Amino acid sequence: MHRMEAPDHDFPVQDLLRRLMADTRSSSEIARLSGVSQPTVSRLRLSNGHRLRRSGPFNKLCSFYGVDTGPVRRRYNDLLRDAIVDAWDGSDEHGRALLVVIQGLKDLQAKADER
Repeated sequence: MHRMEAPDHDFPVQDLLRRLMADTRSSSEIARLSGVSQPTVSRLRLSNGHRLRRSGPFNKLCSFYGVDTGPVRRRYNDLLRDAIVDAWDGSDEHGRALLVVIQGLKDLQAKADER
């Protein structure tokens, strides 16, 4: 079974947390300026980096604080592409089935972005 998350050292959680914790503004002010919800900012400040995942709000905060996620995203994309190739048996039928599953994930992403 393939691990679908990028390795922890590729995930800039600690960099973001250092910047977030050093920011003296309130969670409400950071939320307003960064475009994420106040509860998201508060949870992140209290999380110590545990149980975090890549998400729209996480990426917005990274962008707000200037935390680079570009190279990480490329490595993550490579992991994802490799997992798809490993899962595909090479047939057109299986390829179409995988495509349906992947396209169905867009609905999940849209719902996650709404949060």
